Amino acid sequence: MTGYFQNHPKRESQIFLDRVEIPFDDIDAGGVLYNAHYLKYCDRARNTIFAKSHWTWDRLVASRCVLAVVSVEAEYRRAVRQGPIWIATQFSMESERFLTASHAFFPGELSEAEARKLLLANKKPLEKMRGVHFRAKFKLVPIALGDFIPASLDPAFADAIFNECLFA
Repeated sequence: MTGYFQNHPKRESQIFLDRVEIPFDDIDAGGVLYNAHYLKYCDRARNTIFAKSHWTWDRLVASRCVLAVVSVEAEYRRAVRQGPIWIATQFSMESERFLTASHAFFPGELSEAEARKLLLANKKPLEKMRGVHFRAKFKLVPIALGDFIPASLDPAFADAIFNECLFA
């Protein structure tokens, strides 16, 4: 690892919690969220966090380094249906070469306080959380824009994502 990242060993972000509404047009004839749409909602949750940290797509492009999803582990536990759902997202990083994003979907009828209590009771990483509808782990790799070759995470980007104030 290079300078900055040698001084910042494995990092984990706070858990970001977002409540979204699953619309009718995202469900199939059986009333269940289309499989691919689970991943779409994970992408949206990550992009919301990046935007709140002021790292929009345009800023990533300007830094000449963007994030590419290179692997996904997903487990469908219970059906997500039309209506509200909570999506919890947490990032971890062991080096400047990749970022891991973990997600868990759980019942939207819970209040925010109940959702946070459920998260606090969870002693495992989000991608192993029990009692959820869906859980996933994404490996994101920074790539040099235009070259599709591995790059390094921008230290300012890492600071923004792992800044606890963002999640308060």
